[in-house]
Amino acid sequence: MKWIISLWLIVLSTSFSTAQDALEPDEQFEPEIETSQDGAWLGIPVMNADGIALMDQDGFFILMGAAGLSYLLSEFVFKDTNLNYYQTRFGTYGVSDRTTITFQTFGIEKRVSPWFGIGIEGNFQQWKSRSPSNYTGAGLGINTYYRWHILGKRKFSPYLEYGAGIFHGFKPLPYNGSNFTFHLTTSIGAEYTFNNRNKLRLSYGHLHQSNNGLLEVNPGLDGAGFQVSFLWFWDESKW
Repeated sequence: MKWIISLWLIVLSTSFSTAQDALEPDEQFEPEIETSQDGAWLGIPVMNADGIALMDQDGFFILMGAAGLSYLLSEFVFKDTNLNYYQTRFGTYGVSDRTTITFQTFGIEKRVSPWFGIGIEGNFQQWKSRSPSNYTGAGLGINTYYRWHILGKRKFSPYLEYGAGIFHGFKPLPYNGSNFTFHLTTSIGAEYTFNNRNKLRLSYGHLHQSNNGLLEVNPGLDGAGFQVSFLWFWDESKW
């Protein structure tokens, strides 16, 4: 589990860095990130570009710093017992350009402490856009998730979750964009733990999907939506 997470963080960090550094200084440009909310679902006020939403490379590195510190505290200071889960989730978002994005994932999660957990999941994603009319597509990706809990030892626990992943569409997303994009989510939600330690989660928040300037054409999508997750308890360990 540890080497998988470490490898994935290296891949994500390299991808974000490449998106900024692959261009020579005289070739730098301002990415055209569409922030129009035409057709997007109503979002939570603080979860946008001016708030706490994960949108770009700077936000990603801040997230990695917070997640890394939380992991070190959990493992080496508090020395909490790790709980391991299989996890599946369903999400649907109404985003700009009158587009609906739906995705399903399956993966594993490690709850390294009552207040912090990390996960990695395979992502199957579909979209349907009315701009242009009936533009549909699908693709595959890998997502990681970082979750901070309040009242983590209780059966009912609110949380803040960030997701960062890479996605490749079989067609460009949006229609005038690129096949490769980053899949970035910011959500608040609530978790219920059953007596057998399985869990059910429901969250609502922000989705940003763009190539972060990796390619010159970068009409990103922004919007809001919900996710439902179910976790099966696997085992517990010290690491």
